[in-house]
Amino acid sequence: MNRTKHLTLALLLITGGSSCRSLNDNTMDFDEVPAALAAAEKAISRGDNASALDALDGFFTVEGLPSSQRLRATQLFSVAAAAEIQRLSQATDSADELADFVNEELPREIAVAAGIASARAYIGRGEAEEAWKILRRLDERFPLHHERATAGRLLVESGLSLSYDERGWWIFWTARGDGIACLEYLVLNHPAEPRCDEAYARLGELYSEDNQRLLAIERYSDLVLYHPESRLRAAAQAAIPMLRLELLDSPEYDRNGLLLALSELDDWVARFQNHPMLGEVLESRLDCIRRLSASDLGIARFYERIGNDEGQAFHAERARELALSAGDDPLAEEASSLLPAEAKAGS
Repeated sequence: MNRTKHLTLALLLITGGSSCRSLNDNTMDFDEVPAALAAAEKAISRGDNASALDALDGFFTVEGLPSSQRLRATQLFSVAAAAEIQRLSQATDSADELADFVNEELPREIAVAAGIASARAYIGRGEAEEAWKILRRLDERFPLHHERATAGRLLVESGLSLSYDERGWWIFWTARGDGIACLEYLVLNHPAEPRCDEAYARLGELYSEDNQRLLAIERYSDLVLYHPESRLRAAAQAAIPMLRLELLDSPEYDRNGLLLALSELDDWVARFQNHPMLGEVLESRLDCIRRLSASDLGIARFYERIGNDEGQAFHAERARELALSAGDDPLAEEASSLLPAEAKAGS
């Protein structure tokens, strides 16, 4: 049964049919309806569901049918379609045919079963971009469908697969871009999916690679907030202050940003003292302290230029203490050189 016929039969279930006449050349006279229904019934009984669907194909051209016959056709179609979906689900090249069943005029159970099977088939043949589109179409047409849990799992699989896929077509499309879109769709529309932590973590990585550090921080923060028990939490929580430090790449450091990063690093060290990333986090902490010291040094020099000894002494001393706590003796000596004479004597 071809793809157009699937759509035609779907429209048959709702309409009387004359408005759909242009969709297919097959016609059926009023007096042929009983034979068509009987043929569909016999085909179903012998397991030939494709023939049953074909037998019903011209039904939409018939006007003025009694509701009993239309109901019978609908029932036969539902039975044949469900069985045909089951058969197609076992094939390796049936993703497109299954996708055609995802039509809003079809009974929800049939369309959803076909959509899930189609997504699996697309993933199986390496077309995850098609899988996530069909899953999104299911959500749009049946927002509360009964296979949302399965759809969520397939969205994770599709999004992660695409995010590592290097395929692209000029500047117009990349599989990686579809992966980002799929994972963003997942965390927004399927937040209860248990593997959303993997989606958040991967989005954080992708945005970091693209130098979209604020977005990366948001996604890592989402992981920490919504999945506090995740095995990925520690790495995500460590990435947040590290990304903040990367954002502060100019000589005029944002002291508030540095203090926030230092607070986050200290919190991480207190929580994850035995984590493999401890050394990396401690190095970032020292870097943050050095930057704070350098910030104070810059302010001390400013006060030196304008002759404000009190301000110069305060910031030079704080710069010296920070440098010493970071084990940076050259920086500490530079700070000491900015201390006014009376302050040096006092220290």
